[in-house]
Amino acid sequence: MRLMPLLIVLLLAGCGFHLRGAVELPPDKRVVALQGIGLDHPFARDLAMFLALVEGRLTGDPSQAGSVVVIHGIDQRRRVVSLDEHGKAIEFELIYKVRFEARTADGKPLLPLQTITLRRIYLNTQLQAIGKAEEESLIREEMRREAARTLLRRLQRALEHAD
Repeated sequence: MRLMPLLIVLLLAGCGFHLRGAVELPPDKRVVALQGIGLDHPFARDLAMFLALVEGRLTGDPSQAGSVVVIHGIDQRRRVVSLDEHGKAIEFELIYKVRFEARTADGKPLLPLQTITLRRIYLNTQLQAIGKAEEESLIREEMRREAARTLLRRLQRALEHAD
């Protein structure tokens, strides 16, 4: 019975299973330069975290990197979707957009300028205002992380086709 968990782990490792969001960048491309936002920006910290999972890292210096990601803009919005019978907003849509492009360290285009757009709708009945503010914050954080994973997956595919 004690060997069962070990057996499951070995089977999963043998079949090529990867954690969701894990990006397999080529070893010589695991250092990614980021331009357009600072390395202390929350989106940059998420990129750095996902790169660290595959023994990569984020830098601000393109001369140290295998690829360069240029962020042209990050936009977060909140829009009212529905109102209650008293005209108060009860349903909101959160929108998170990242505009970026990517190129090799020597300047060859990898990904043209493109946008990642994520949308989430949540209900806010105003009955638990503090809890709903926290919920909105968590949804925004999850959207930012999903955008970072999506950017890295697109970069991964572009690097696979570039070689």
